Amino acid sequence: MRRNRADDRPSRWGRTAGLCALLAVAALASGCATSVNGSGSAIPGQVAIYRAELSESAASSVRADGIELCREAMSSMVVMVRGYNAFIRKLSEVHDYAGVGDLDDRARASLIAGADLIRKRIESSTPVDVAASTNRFLDSTGRLDAAIGKRELAGLNPIAAQWTRDKQAVLNACVGYLPVPPTAGASPVPGPGGSGSAPAPSSSSVPSPTP
Repeated sequence: MRRNRADDRPSRWGRTAGLCALLAVAALASGCATSVNGSGSAIPGQVAIYRAELSESAASSVRADGIELCREAMSSMVVMVRGYNAFIRKLSEVHDYAGVGDLDDRARASLIAGADLIRKRIESSTPVDVAASTNRFLDSTGRLDAAIGKRELAGLNPIAAQWTRDKQAVLNACVGYLPVPPTAGASPVPGPGGSGSAPAPSSSSVPSPTP
């Protein structure tokens, strides 16, 4: 008995569907074999350039902090030295705090205000050489302020001398960050009581602020 062709259609469709499924699986497998694994590796040259740029940026930031501190220190020192000199010259004349009027208070005010401004410019990234010398100068400023507050006479001399040396050390450190002009040494002013000289720095020993 002869089979109708229509009866073969389901089997042919089944074979066709099976073949398509195999082709789809093969294509999928081929696609997976050529896919990117998602892990990348940087080119050595690019890494070196990136690190160099980071290093240069960090160095530039540190130098900028040093410049800012030096500018503030130089500017504040002008006011601090002038206030101190006006006071010490008058004290050397009258040898008594009672005769200096309010110059002692003005000197202390200039020391405190200057120290506060300078201290604000010291950051964790400030160059070590400038920060260290500046901190020593700030310590000396505090001792000088305290000595004036206690109305010391002969005891003021060694404290003022150390303050002057620490001031100059800051200026020396700032040479690497700002074009600081050569500065004269501290000009000694006769100390109170006539027992010696109180090394009071003149305002000309501190350079003008550099823009």
